[in-house]
Amino acid sequence: MGGRDASGVDMSRVWPKSNPAITDLIVRLKAHSRESGSPLWRDLARRLERPRSSWAEPNLSRVERYTDGGATIVVPGTLLGSGDISAPRTVAAIRITAGAREKVEAAGGRVMTLDDLMSESPGGKEVIILG
Repeated sequence: MGGRDASGVDMSRVWPKSNPAITDLIVRLKAHSRESGSPLWRDLARRLERPRSSWAEPNLSRVERYTDGGATIVVPGTLLGSGDISAPRTVAAIRITAGAREKVEAAGGRVMTLDDLMSESPGGKEVIILG
């Protein structure tokens, strides 16, 4: 029925993406999940395969409410800057608004890419998906 594209992704099950960077990221997340045995990365890939309109867009207030200081958080979408955070957190997301970046860094936290997070925490231990 549905075929596979050049990267081996079954196109009958995924929403076709026009952004090659997102498509490549999905492929890397799935490959890393197979290599590390961690289901976290496959879960993120599946969330990113959905239409962009259904991606997560949490505010910093949600980060503050649902995570502790020192937590590592991954957002499969865009982190928005409404609200404040009081403790340092490590945040990785597809996109982070400038206001959110400033507030995370002002609280002593770090902002990183998903690739950096995969390198730093290959097994995905103690990483929280927020979205």
